[in-house]
Amino acid sequence: MRITPLDNHKLEEIGAGSFFYSALLLTEGIGLFLRKRWAEYFTIIVTGSFIPLEIYELTRKYSLTKIVILLGNIAIVVYLAIRVVKKQKKQ
Repeated sequence: MRITPLDNHKLEEIGAGSFFYSALLLTEGIGLFLRKRWAEYFTIIVTGSFIPLEIYELTRKYSLTKIVILLGNIAIVVYLAIRVVKKQKKQ
């Protein structure tokens, strides 16, 4: 009896993707905890990497919620970038 329509190959892909994503977030978190400069840039890149996916989702099916999430993500990336630039100018 099947509980889900996913086959073993698809479950392995999801597992590998989840492992990669958790390793990415763990690296980012440790870097931020240790107050490393590279981690600040890494955070901007990782956060910004979701923007193309959100735009793609908007092209598939338009919704106000998706627009709000996209704009929020863009605002967060801009805020983080401004903070890093200001911090760099102080030093």
